[in-house]
Amino acid sequence: MAKITPWRRVALDRPEEVLTLAQRLWDRVKPYARWLVLGGVVIAVGLGAWGINAKIQERREDKATAALAAVTPTVNLNAPTAAAAAALGKFVQEHPGSRAAREAQLQRANLLYGLGQYGEAAKAYEALLDGRDPGWDILVNESLSYCYEGMGDFKKAAEVLKPVADQAYGPLKTETLRRLALLYDQAKEPQEAAIYWRKLLDQPPDAALVAYLQEKLAAAEAAAKK
Repeated sequence: MAKITPWRRVALDRPEEVLTLAQRLWDRVKPYARWLVLGGVVIAVGLGAWGINAKIQERREDKATAALAAVTPTVNLNAPTAAAAAALGKFVQEHPGSRAAREAQLQRANLLYGLGQYGEAAKAYEALLDGRDPGWDILVNESLSYCYEGMGDFKKAAEVLKPVADQAYGPLKTETLRRLALLYDQAKEPQEAAIYWRKLLDQPPDAALVAYLQEKLAAAEAAAKK
């Protein structure tokens, strides 16, 4: 048997009061009924459109993933070819905005770097920076710094690498600090280089490297005073 709540008891004992209350509620809502119905319709249409767009996007992603699988066998990062880079570039143009296109753009940038086309590789990496994923941006900026280094723009390579040093930790941070010190040395910026040689010494360094780091720091500081 259903539990008789206070409201149900009133409805059973005094149905005329319930009807009166319902009429009062309806009288209050009635002036807005048209807008409430219209709002409900708008919400329903919006949800329907969102569902359709989600399905369309899902089909686009599936199609792009299948298309990339057909291109991937031609890609060999250990033996990069211009033909493979061109095929990936065409794929990116044909499937813009898809997750597969992002992956293809990264592979294309890696191929271009392997081919020694550092300027084109830099453009490809820069197109991948969107600020949405810090981990992704670290990977891309590190690769981008190698492009500028290959182009001989050591100062630009260091500037691009700085955010990586700020966010990295462990062995990656140590390697990034070392690269920054070397890049500023090559850029003839001894004052900046000294900052990073000192940072390498400030963290627990390999005992075998202490003398080398001290020598590099002393040389950078001496050059900065000239």
